[in-house]
Amino acid sequence: MTECPYCGVENIDGADHCEECQQPLDHLSKPRPRSAVERSLAKDRVSSLQPKTPLTVAPEQTVGQVLQLMAEQQVGCVIVERGEQLLGVFSERDALDRLNVDFAALAQRPVSEFMTRSPETVEREARIAFAVHKMDVGGYRHLPVVSQGRVDGMISVRDVLRYITQKLRSADAT
Repeated sequence: MTECPYCGVENIDGADHCEECQQPLDHLSKPRPRSAVERSLAKDRVSSLQPKTPLTVAPEQTVGQVLQLMAEQQVGCVIVERGEQLLGVFSERDALDRLNVDFAALAQRPVSEFMTRSPETVEREARIAFAVHKMDVGGYRHLPVVSQGRVDGMISVRDVLRYITQKLRSADAT
């Protein structure tokens, strides 16, 4: 239960407003970081993950060409752009889910037919916790990073895990 700081009435945890006086309570239900790692996730910015320069492809490139490029560059996701306009992303998951065993028959088709359109993005100055939340809720393993309205980076779950591992090591050392 959460006690209203205005009138003292007990309210259900997570209530937005006091049942008695209708004063806002949402500021009381924000989770508080319990460890150095949680504090870092809530404080540090996506830019501290050092987003990698994304591999970009044109929407008319074939799926076969794009997959070859992904294999050569050892990346799991590419940005599909026309000029500087983000159209979508194409990932290993898209290849498995949308091409699957029909790859040979579809290899000459444009990647735009199989990409994830209008993907979620995250601002370079957003908190890492916000990016992790987006990735978790959406089931994404990659997230394009934008700055001033343009995609200028890519982060992956692996980047987040490296960051957390580094923070855990730092916490253990102190």
